Amino acid sequence: MKRIAAVVGLLAMAAEPAHAQLVTRTAVGPALEGGQNRIDLTRSSAGYTYFNRAGADLAQHDAALNGCLAEASRMTQPDDNSAAAAGAAGGLLGMLVVGVIQGAMNGMHERRGVAANVENCMVVNGWRVVRLDETDGKALDALEQAELHAALADHVGADQPKGEIVRIYDNDALRGETVLVGKSGDLDKASLSLQALPPQSTTPPAARKGPQAPRTARPPRALKPEDVAVASGDALVTVRLTGMAEQGGRTLFFTRQGPAPDIQPWEQDGRPALFAVALPTRGAVRGDRTRAVTQTFSVPPGRWRLSAVNVGQYITHFCLGASGFEARDGEAVDAGAFDLSGEQLRPDMTLRDDLLAPTSPAATAGLRHRAAEWSYGDKEQCQGAYLYALDLTPPSETVAEAAAPQVTGADDPIVVVETPAPSTLQ
Repeated sequence: MKRIAAVVGLLAMAAEPAHAQLVTRTAVGPALEGGQNRIDLTRSSAGYTYFNRAGADLAQHDAALNGCLAEASRMTQPDDNSAAAAGAAGGLLGMLVVGVIQGAMNGMHERRGVAANVENCMVVNGWRVVRLDETDGKALDALEQAELHAALADHVGADQPKGEIVRIYDNDALRGETVLVGKSGDLDKASLSLQALPPQSTTPPAARKGPQAPRTARPPRALKPEDVAVASGDALVTVRLTGMAEQGGRTLFFTRQGPAPDIQPWEQDGRPALFAVALPTRGAVRGDRTRAVTQTFSVPPGRWRLSAVNVGQYITHFCLGASGFEARDGEAVDAGAFDLSGEQLRPDMTLRDDLLAPTSPAATAGLRHRAAEWSYGDKEQCQGAYLYALDLTPPSETVAEAAAPQVTGADDPIVVVETPAPSTLQ
């Protein structure tokens, strides 16, 4: 029986590093107006696909896949459980019946989510998704694991791979048309690369379990205008969100960098390491579909990065590559204005009149805002529903290969990262 790679219970390993590649971007996903397609982070590419990176061999292919499977196994699809409602309508029997059905549905969404996240991870790490035509795809799909593994040897490292390149990493999370988050999309076919993956002979080390966050590390609330002031040992960070009614409730999560990707900074100083800004769900004027909010937070100094975005219970975590800025002791930093309905998620860093006015809360407190200087490259322990990377580097600072993550050489050793697997951002 051909083996399909197991993902439940895998412990954490870092995906194998790879050189970024510049190839022609071929978008996949639901069609947009005008025939353009969009990237969808909640589903894997349709058809008979495999992963390819020019110059790679099967050992590198398998190591990268095992690492991405470990990353994907940390992610959790929210439990959309309707058993309680069924119980109210049909008593205990109704609750049990719906609970069984819902359990199967949740398991299906988990499998779909794992498939999507494996592809997200491989693409971020420099691998291309290649789709074979129906005839070639069916022929490989019919092979047993060992035969399929051998058959892919000439495919995974080809400079001009057989088939159509349907997906690469192109900083897709930055684009407004990209589907960032939501319920896991349909799984058309299992990846040929995953079906060919040999069973692992060794078990990775146990994941590290960090301590419980202390009360002093709870995320801060946004300051009221009359309370805007910088305390000793703190910095102020201001964020503005705008959007339309359909983005109402969408939240941006900002996290403080720790000493290592799997170590929270509050483990050393006991102070907050996260704050969140949500777009209002109601307009300021009756019937108004526009939304806007500006919030200021008093936070510990350090490097803060845009770590994740959510819709409802679903969180997409930019753990494979995030953008951040420094907030120094005693200063006020403007992190920019994010338009959630715009063509790009990149913040507008033009200092706004409301921050520069002499009557602004910060000015009244004797502070002057500084525009945040965004840079890319942070990694975190992955959690939430989906994983990806997001580069917010200003366009003037972006060079030819900056759209792809900066990673180490293909011959470097695989690094095992021992990390826990929480289901919500902490």
